[in-house]
Amino acid sequence: MAIHNYRTTSEHKRPVAAGTVIVFKLEPEPPGDHRIQWHINGPFTNMTRDMPGGPTFDWDTEGERAGSYEVFACVYPPSSTNPDDTGGQPGMPQASAAAADIDWSGNGAPAAAAPAIATKMTLAHDTGDGIKAESWTVQLTPAPSVNQEGVLPVSLQRTALVETVDQALWVIIRDRTNAVGFRPYKTFIDNVMGGDLPFRGGDAYALLKFATDAFLMQEVGVLDPLGVIRAGLVKDNNRGTALMDPESAFQSLEAQLDDPTQSEALRTQEERRLGRPINLAELKRMRDSYYVALKEETPPTAVLPYLRIIRERLADIPLKPPGAVPRSAYGILRSHLTAPLAVELIWSYWHEEGMLAQTLNAILARFQNRRITPDGRPDPLARFDIDPLRPIGNIFWGWMQDEVHRLTVRRRHFEYEHEYGLALQGTAIPPGVRPVDRRSKFLEALHNLLYLCHIFFKEDDDTTVIADGFPVLNALRETHLLLAEGAHNQFMDLPATARSEMLVMEWMLARPELRDFLGGRIMVPYEEAWMDRVDSMKSIQGWTDISITHFRDLGVFGEQILLSIRYGNWSVENDPQTAANWARYWRPEIQRYVHAYRASTGVDLTEQVDSTLPAVMLRRRLAVQQRAQLDGGRRRELPPARQYPPRAMIRGRAPLEREYE
Repeated sequence: MAIHNYRTTSEHKRPVAAGTVIVFKLEPEPPGDHRIQWHINGPFTNMTRDMPGGPTFDWDTEGERAGSYEVFACVYPPSSTNPDDTGGQPGMPQASAAAADIDWSGNGAPAAAAPAIATKMTLAHDTGDGIKAESWTVQLTPAPSVNQEGVLPVSLQRTALVETVDQALWVIIRDRTNAVGFRPYKTFIDNVMGGDLPFRGGDAYALLKFATDAFLMQEVGVLDPLGVIRAGLVKDNNRGTALMDPESAFQSLEAQLDDPTQSEALRTQEERRLGRPINLAELKRMRDSYYVALKEETPPTAVLPYLRIIRERLADIPLKPPGAVPRSAYGILRSHLTAPLAVELIWSYWHEEGMLAQTLNAILARFQNRRITPDGRPDPLARFDIDPLRPIGNIFWGWMQDEVHRLTVRRRHFEYEHEYGLALQGTAIPPGVRPVDRRSKFLEALHNLLYLCHIFFKEDDDTTVIADGFPVLNALRETHLLLAEGAHNQFMDLPATARSEMLVMEWMLARPELRDFLGGRIMVPYEEAWMDRVDSMKSIQGWTDISITHFRDLGVFGEQILLSIRYGNWSVENDPQTAANWARYWRPEIQRYVHAYRASTGVDLTEQVDSTLPAVMLRRRLAVQQRAQLDGGRRRELPPARQYPPRAMIRGRAPLEREYE
């Protein structure tokens, strides 16, 4: 096929309803002696249509099936041969069927209200000596049909899902957050630490810490500053990948679709979320439409619309070139702008509320032979004895030696306040020390969003109602602005450091040595290997009896929800359909988060908007738990005689047991 820069254009970029006349243009316009043939590929098998035309083509979509259509033109020079010719005038297609007789539905029935232009059906497009122009994709949505009397028929069916280009961002976020979960991290670390490593002292933990940073660096796009690629710990792909880098996400999706063990689950999940079968080519087109190109930069850079607004506010600061150190080191890091770190601190907050850090602190205190129980009571971990023959003892030694380099509870507490207005409560947090800045309205805004999502889900499931996405859109805008206010100072650096440290904690707890000592309920289906150790420690120490499963769900699903809010362009978005698609896509995560919040704090966010701090609710539930344990161990006392109900002695009847209460 000849190569030319012909392209198909149209003014219809958003989805259009069936029945709309769509005008396509061929640019640049070919010479007058060239022949033009237009092609339309439908969303189903064998839905292919060819028809002659000129540089401008009007397509009447009346009666067409809903779905994605590809439209393009082929240009034939005078000396070329049209492969569809079967006789007649050279190069001109012959009409073999009327438009009304063409079967686009695949069921053998004629299509209704098809364009009245003579066409020819083909199974594949063979342009011969023609020149194929770049195609244009149009998304058709169902249109209501009105009869001759102007009466609109009514049917009970689900609301049609209209495509929006920001759906590609949500697919990227979901894929990349799953890539840094505990399961892939454990697989990576086991391969690094599973060999015969002749380390003594703190070297084993140093390797564990270095490998954890390397795992995250592979996802966040740091360009081998410490020789990680040369050490062979990560694969050299000749470029920095990033957690929010769309190219990395699509490579991961393509690999999963090619894997027979993962493809079916991925296709089913994404089809249910997007409302249509997953198509990588279509998602890439949506990505290219959503990301904004900074053409004034060298080389041109594609960024999220939200970050484009931030870049315009810093137009006086240059963007550092990739792969080179300029003479002037002053500038914006390209990786921070093009591939932001998709890690939210709320993941660390909920894992800390679930007693992950406290579990490691208790083990570390026993490892150092420090008593942490008050009043001289026996230490619950008194029989914690790690023999020197197994590697976990050496790793704990390195963990203890590196304590001065880790984040403290106070530092994390103040950052929780700064980004989300969430506070920790406990003896490690000194009373009276207040933060300078806190997001006092964030929790209320987030819970209001979740409450409105619950209302939207009920309306969306009701086939007699068309759910309105505008209240959800307003709540998204409010939450987005509050998240942006907290994205300063330690933002990005502290969340990444906290994630690295807590991943190390989880891996150490998942070791077989800790299972042998702490034990756990084998029949409980925990999502990750470290979780039963935390629940065992809670039981040993007399801490809260709320399962770590709920806190883990709050951290994982809360992170995905907040990332989609933080990096979406909600401050300027006015289309309620975008918010409706957001709620539908993240519905499983939203409902899992709401359930886990009720199971851990006792507050049902589907019934009310409660802005009480989670730490306060957890402290109240712990007090009720401890009071019930104390009352259950006491012998029941009879009330004094003056508290007997006077009527109980009428007719000589003895007081009932319930009357004592």
